[in-house]
Amino acid sequence: MDILKTYLEESEDRLLSPLVYAYIGDAVYELFVRNKIVAENPDLTPYLYYLRTTMYVKASSQAMAIKKIYEELDEDEKRIVKRGRNAKPKTIPKNAKLSDYKYATALEALIGYLYLENNIERLNYILSQTYNIITEECSNAKNNY
Repeated sequence: MDILKTYLEESEDRLLSPLVYAYIGDAVYELFVRNKIVAENPDLTPYLYYLRTTMYVKASSQAMAIKKIYEELDEDEKRIVKRGRNAKPKTIPKNAKLSDYKYATALEALIGYLYLENNIERLNYILSQTYNIITEECSNAKNNY
C-alpha cells in the first residue's frame, strides 16, 4: 500500500467539504515543514525542531502567507480558498485570532485540494512559496529588534 497515494476518484474529491480538504492539507503541510526543517538543520534537538516547526504552522503565519500568494492562484484555487475561509469550524481557536484561524484553514484547504487532485507540481510550488514567505517574514521580524 502506498501511504501517500490519494484514493479518491476525481468526481469524489470535488464533493468534499472544505474542512475535509483542510484536514488533509494540515497533515500534508505539517509533514512538508518538518521535512524541510530537518533537511536544513539536521543536528537540532527535538525541542528545537518543535520550536522551528511551530513558527511555520501557527495560524498567524499561515494566514499571512495565503494573503500574500492569493493573487497568484487560479480561479479554482481561489474558490477553494474562499470555501475554506468561510467554512464553519466546530472548534474555536485558543491561541489564534478567529480571522487568522479562518485564513489558515483556507490555506490548508488549498493544500488538501491540490494533494487530493494529485496536482503535485502546483502543490510543491504553493508549499515552497508558503515556506519561503514565512521564513522571510520571520527573518525580517528578527532584524527589526
